Amino acid sequence: MGAGNGRPLTDTEGRAPGAGQSQDSDISLSVISTDCTDFSASPPRSRRDPSRQQSPLGAGPGPRIAALPSLHDIVEDVVGGALSAELRRPLTMDPLSVPAPSPPFDMATVAAALPGHPGLVRARADAETGLGGRMSPSVYNHKLVPAAHGRASPAYDLGYHTLVARPSAPSPRQQPSPWGGEPPQTAACYPAAAMPSFSVREPPRPPQLPEPPSSNELILTMFKGKRTHKPAPFDRLPDELILHIFSYLSTNELCFCARVCRRWYFLVWEPQLWTSITLTGETTGADRALRQIVKLLCRDTPGTLCHTVERVELNGCARLTDRGLSLLARRCPQLRHLELRGCANVSNQALFEVVTNCPGLEHLDVTGCHRITCIDFSSEALAGSERQLCLQYIDLTDCHSLTDAGLQVIVHNCPQLQHLYMRRCDQLTDLGIRHVPSYCVSLREFSISDCSRVTDYGLHELARLGPTLRYLSVAKCDRVSDAGVKQVARSCYKLRYLNVRGCEAVSDASMEVVARCCQRLRALDIGKCDVTDHGLKMLSQNCPNLKKLSVKSCEMISDAGIKFIAYYCRGLQQLNIQDSPVTLEGYRTVKKYCKRCIIEHTNPGFY
Repeated sequence: MGAGNGRPLTDTEGRAPGAGQSQDSDISLSVISTDCTDFSASPPRSRRDPSRQQSPLGAGPGPRIAALPSLHDIVEDVVGGALSAELRRPLTMDPLSVPAPSPPFDMATVAAALPGHPGLVRARADAETGLGGRMSPSVYNHKLVPAAHGRASPAYDLGYHTLVARPSAPSPRQQPSPWGGEPPQTAACYPAAAMPSFSVREPPRPPQLPEPPSSNELILTMFKGKRTHKPAPFDRLPDELILHIFSYLSTNELCFCARVCRRWYFLVWEPQLWTSITLTGETTGADRALRQIVKLLCRDTPGTLCHTVERVELNGCARLTDRGLSLLARRCPQLRHLELRGCANVSNQALFEVVTNCPGLEHLDVTGCHRITCIDFSSEALAGSERQLCLQYIDLTDCHSLTDAGLQVIVHNCPQLQHLYMRRCDQLTDLGIRHVPSYCVSLREFSISDCSRVTDYGLHELARLGPTLRYLSVAKCDRVSDAGVKQVARSCYKLRYLNVRGCEAVSDASMEVVARCCQRLRALDIGKCDVTDHGLKMLSQNCPNLKKLSVKSCEMISDAGIKFIAYYCRGLQQLNIQDSPVTLEGYRTVKKYCKRCIIEHTNPGFY
């Protein structure tokens, strides 16, 4: 076989060696190895004369190291010649009785037969120096040996092309050094084209640990099979617009919105949204809720004050205590509106802290707080200088513990009071009522309904308010009569609302004075009073702007009085004739003249 270019070697005359020999070169042989594995060999070639080969430097004859036949070629020629001689013999035996082939050749026999062959000499030199490789493993060993280009040599010889190195395959000796620089170069004994292939066993490599997955891969693995989140149109809105939308939500709705996403959480707890706090419900932990709200509103500057909170409504929070109210008073100094309806556990001490720490408080509703007996400054504030509250609205309804002394303190500290409601305060008497006009000269609305201890003397004192008073309710004050109502009507002639329901001592005499003096009256309640049709006639002729009228349980009126009201008070909007002797005729008259009037009745025959 020839050099590494894959073509058969030729002599100096251009004739292929062994061309004049017999047809041995056309016979394909099968060599049986020691483990009975078939090796496919190339056709045998004739012996070559090394002395007739051309020199690689010139055209003349001379020794050519690169063109010398390899050891494999020598083995094939020796074995091929021996087998060719056997095949030339005439076949005289039975083909079925062919003896077993002779054992494979021994390399020692070949080396002894050709002791001076250049191929064997070169093989020995390579083995001693270690620069050269070893011959094809298929000649000596049938096991797999990793080749230089990374593949494994099979257990059988694939032919001549397995002995030729691939030019593109990288050699382990040409790998760059881990310390930098050029890799060491081995002195080549042959040209690159005729370089035989050597199988070098690579050292074992340490196992390579897999690289940790990136964050994107973890996210993709976590949400594998799930739909990706697509931004909603609401997410495109700017923060200013979202804050404006959130400003229309209540406290509970804002807390629910804070659980939607991170962006909404930070937007919800912007202080500008928390100008008002509303908590309701008997099971609501008002103390804890107030503590958490104040903490989140001051998360950027812990320990500071919530200057944006101006309105707090804690209606029906039965679990609210003085501790929660005191915290609110200390952290919300700009509080102006406070409602504590039904908070029965709140006492005077907490309320004192509220009015002391919140000097701008204007609206206070403590309806149903039974433990409230007074509204005053705390002891620390009183130790300094005398101060006055800015309260303009106080609702002490159902504060049954309120006394005349407590009312005196309240009106003394609140000279700017304009609205005062003390419904069902049973312990109030005329002595307490007497202090109201003395301090609250600008009082506009006053209610002492169901205060059974108030008499006409109390109304005489209230008459000192004069035209400032616009709203007065003395409903169910049994001791009030025409005398007290007349005095109030003459002095407080700008009354807009008068409620004397249940005052059975009130009759047409007081109604005639009210009709003449209080012509701006808009709402009148004379239910269960001794008023007749004459009183209704006087009211209708002198108070044409009347909008609301209640004659509930007035047994002395008839359709005539209702007709006067319907004819003169065309703008009447609400009429209550329950439990009164008004018939269908009076009902139809009201419907005829008062088109927008809502009639409250108990007669099922009205239609």
